[in-house]
Amino acid sequence: MNSTIKIDKEKCIGCGLCCKDCPHHVLALQNGKATMLVEKCLECGHCVAICPKDAFIMSGYDMNEIKTYDKNIFGIDEDILLNTIQFRRSVRHYKDRQVEKEVIKKIIEAGRFTPTGSNKQRIRYIVAQKSIPMFENEALKTFRKLKLKLEIVSKFVKLPYDVSGYKLEPDFFFHGAPTVLFIISDDDVDASLASMSMELMAEAMGLGTLYVGYFAVAAKRNKRIRKKLGLAKKEKVVTCLAMGYPDVKYMRTVPRKKAKIEWR
Repeated sequence: MNSTIKIDKEKCIGCGLCCKDCPHHVLALQNGKATMLVEKCLECGHCVAICPKDAFIMSGYDMNEIKTYDKNIFGIDEDILLNTIQFRRSVRHYKDRQVEKEVIKKIIEAGRFTPTGSNKQRIRYIVAQKSIPMFENEALKTFRKLKLKLEIVSKFVKLPYDVSGYKLEPDFFFHGAPTVLFIISDDDVDASLASMSMELMAEAMGLGTLYVGYFAVAAKRNKRIRKKLGLAKKEKVVTCLAMGYPDVKYMRTVPRKKAKIEWR
């Protein structure tokens, strides 16, 4: 990335905090002021976040969206967060109510601010609402062919799962969800982390979500889906998140296997 960092020398007090915290060590104190050593950086914003005098500006970014830390509105109660994660369920029953655009934008914001490797930020989002039936039908076509092949193979090889019971009918993938988010990237880890943040935000806003892994499988094999999503050669649908207002009410958390932990 080309550097977009600008330093207000009048504000800089030469504390050196930015230099110590810079992941790529492209900042140093010269004549008592923070100075860029090279013209390239990660654009991670650590210098912006740590400067006590707000002396850094990142051109090309909206500096108005920066928020100053306030302990009253930042941070999450750890017990509430853990309870939320434990209570969260994959939802397959939705009310006949569309998810508002502003709600979706806020959910995507949670993905946008999720860290990415080397700050690549190579994730994009496609919101499907009216086009859901088309994507559903195309994925069904692909899975019907795939199911037929697997049923033939299963006669000779024992597969890890039985596909014979799958009813490949409308709503098999999205279960009537009014909104589907396609999280697209060339990096599985970055997109998956963003998806988890978005899922938590959706939960906080009263929505139910479902990771539709089978659609991601279909998208790899269906040329029309790839074309409709405008996927570049190295891009793929890493995760597919169906969401809507849940038409089901859960009363409690469920048990899970104990964590396997090794202390070394």
